[in-house]
Amino acid sequence: MATSGTTTFELDVSDTIEEAYERLQIELRSGYQAKTARRSLNLLLQHLSNKQINLWKLVLTSQALVQGTTSYTLASNITDITDVVLRRDGKDTTMGRLSRAEYQTRPNKTTQGRPSQFWLERLVTPVLHIYQAPSNSTDTVRFYAMERIEDISTAQNTINIPSRFLPAITSGLTYYLAQKFKPERIADTKMLYEEELNQALDEDRERVPFKVIPKIARV
Repeated sequence: MATSGTTTFELDVSDTIEEAYERLQIELRSGYQAKTARRSLNLLLQHLSNKQINLWKLVLTSQALVQGTTSYTLASNITDITDVVLRRDGKDTTMGRLSRAEYQTRPNKTTQGRPSQFWLERLVTPVLHIYQAPSNSTDTVRFYAMERIEDISTAQNTINIPSRFLPAITSGLTYYLAQKFKPERIADTKMLYEEELNQALDEDRERVPFKVIPKIARV
């Protein structure tokens, strides 16, 4: 018997909700059941955003600098940034990350020079602060932006996750719904969710060699 030849399987929101209710042996019959499940699914996606860096939500972004300007408002869907460099004349140099206290105590923030450090103020709409103030308007800051997972708005939406997370998301929604409708199933649904989530998070990583170089102190 021939295989399908396709690798496009995915679950939309309605499929995921139906699967979760079926695991709890609950028949999905009312609009309220669908509505509360969508709400739980959105909360679950926010929980997933807080777990670690999600590689599929990293987007290479650039911010043009303006001479003398130290603060730049970023898109509201950005939760954090990583791998920040200053690009000047086609060459990239790493910028160091500062804490709020470190940035606050930097003297002469308006002194112009080559920016070498940054602080990300993680507001509802994040603000990127750089130090020193740029001495020209031709430099750019380049970074990978961690974007929020897209919201669930209708039952026909496709969930904004890669296929490798589908088992974990379905188990997670089952666990969330158990807290509302099947409290006797909380323990076992939580266990399965955590197991499948850990498997997905372990898979969602870069496959590069891990190297440890010891630092030898000179006597």
